[in-house]
Order: sequence, then structure tokens, then C-alpha cells
Amino acid sequence: MAEPIYSSRWNRFWHAPVRAERLALMRILLGVALLAQQMLEFLPHLDEFYGPHGIAPAGLLDRAQLNYWFWTMLIFNTDDMTVIRIVFAVWVAVTLAFTVGFCTRLMNVAVWLLAMCFLARNFFLLDGGDDTLQVSLFLLMLSPSGRALSVDAWLRRRRGLEQGAVLTAAWPVRIIQVQLCAIYCTTGLVKLLGTGAVDDIWITDSSWYRASTWVNGTSIHYALNYLIMSQYSYASLPLPLWLTAPMTWTAVLWEALFPVLVSFRRTRKWTLVFGILFHLGIWFTLAIGWFSFYMIALYGVWVADECWARWCGPIELADPNGEVPTGGQT
Repeated sequence: MAEPIYSSRWNRFWHAPVRAERLALMRILLGVALLAQQMLEFLPHLDEFYGPHGIAPAGLLDRAQLNYWFWTMLIFNTDDMTVIRIVFAVWVAVTLAFTVGFCTRLMNVAVWLLAMCFLARNFFLLDGGDDTLQVSLFLLMLSPSGRALSVDAWLRRRRGLEQGAVLTAAWPVRIIQVQLCAIYCTTGLVKLLGTGAVDDIWITDSSWYRASTWVNGTSIHYALNYLIMSQYSYASLPLPLWLTAPMTWTAVLWEALFPVLVSFRRTRKWTLVFGILFHLGIWFTLAIGWFSFYMIALYGVWVADECWARWCGPIELADPNGEVPTGGQT
């Protein structure tokens, strides 16, 4: 009897097929969030963001942008509002096509390129959400995100090219999952490290404790009192320190331990649920743009195959050895 192709846990993790709906859900969530940002943030303020009398007229940021290798400045560096409005309309159109999954791969490339053009054109607008958007769009360019829940999939079924559940290689899903783990874990470790000099941390335990507001439990308290970021005056939402301190420690430990917590089935679901509530809480209390919604979009690839089997029908296809793939449950 021939040895199964996926003979090791490592091979199953990276190569055993998984439901294509995982990537499709991330594509839809990411596209909807970007469309919302385009309509609610960019469109009402195009002149202010990119016009000749706005905050970043053409030429103002050239040297700084090139120092950061914002190469899209070479193809999109104008404050002519006629050009900007036309290109913006194209950006919205390809984002809509990407979201519904029409010519998905091509639209994915176009959305990524145009997002780079608009974000690099005025880096006063950049924040963590924009970085997450660019990384997510780039990773989806490497992924068959149009294989399910898309116009492309509907057209293939009408032509009789596909039937039943659609599977895709696991590695694009795993790369996105690893990316999310890296974001959380590195962020948590940096917070635990603190803002003081690295050498100071090794002097005494108390210096390390003072260096990190996340370790001494005051970080969320200070964030809620930071007038630039907080959505509400502390006077109108006076959360006591005895409440914000446990919230601070819980958040930073959840971030630092995220890769471990999602590695086990028993803790995975509650870890992801906590993450969604965590980002909704950030959006509700802090003015950090669209970061929360772009991060939540990455959660789409974590919806397990058994969930999709209940919603969209069971897997009917078999692997070359005549066995139903077993690597798609994580």
C-alpha cells in the first residue's frame, strides 16, 4: 500500500487542502473595510488630503517619501484634482470588483497597487491600519481567494468546471495565520520590554517595572487620558485603575501568548473571540482609524473547515490516495 502523501504533521499543516471559503471570507471582510474607508474617510476629504491647497500638495513630501522607498511616488505624484478623482474612482471600482470576486486575482493586484499609490502619496495618513491593509492585500495576491464566494466561482459552476466543495492548498492560509501570530506576538513582547533603554532593564527589576506601562498596569489608563487618541474625555468615561490594570495585563499577555493559545483547539475559539472583542473595544475607545477592521479581516482564515461544511455543504472530494483531506481543521 502506497504511503500517504501527507505522511507527517508538518506536511499536512502546510499542504493538505483546506476549504477555499477561508480565503474568500478574508477577501470579503478586507474589501468591505476598504470600501468603507474610501467612502467615509477618503472621498469627503480628497481635496484636503491630496489637493494643491491641502495638507500635502505635490512636492512637499518627495524627499521624505523617497527616503522610505515609497516607489509609487514615481507613478502617482500629482495634486491635479481631476487626475486624483479619476484614479480614486478606479480604485473604488476595482475594490468593489475584488470584494465580490470578479477577475479576483487581477483586481487584487490593482487594489494593492492603487492603495500603495494613495497611501504613499500622503504619509500623514499612515497608521497601523494602513500597514495591515497593505500586508493583507499583498498576501492575498499569492492566494486563490476567488475560488469560493465569488463571481468567478459562480461563473465556473455555471460552465460546469466545478462542483461541490472547493478546496485549496493550505500554505496561503497558513502564511496569513503565521502573519497574524507574528503581529500579535511581537507587539506583545515589545510592550512587555517597555519604552526605556534596553540596558536599563537589566539594572534592577524595579527599573524594568517602571519602564513598561504595560507591566505596571497603567497603559490603558494613560491611553484613555491621551487627548489625541481617546474617543471620549476621561471625565465622561472615568474607568478606575483597579479596572484598567487587569485589562492592561490581560491584553498584553493575550498578544504575547497568541501563537500558543491558537495552537490548541480548546483555547483557539475563545482566543479568537477575545481578539474580535478586543479590536471592537479599541475601535470604540481610541481614534486609530480602520486598524481594528483590517485586523478582524485576517480572522477570516481561522474559520474551521467543519464550520464551512455546516454552512456550505460537506467536502466531497478526495485526495490522490482516496482519502478525505484531514489537514483543514485548524
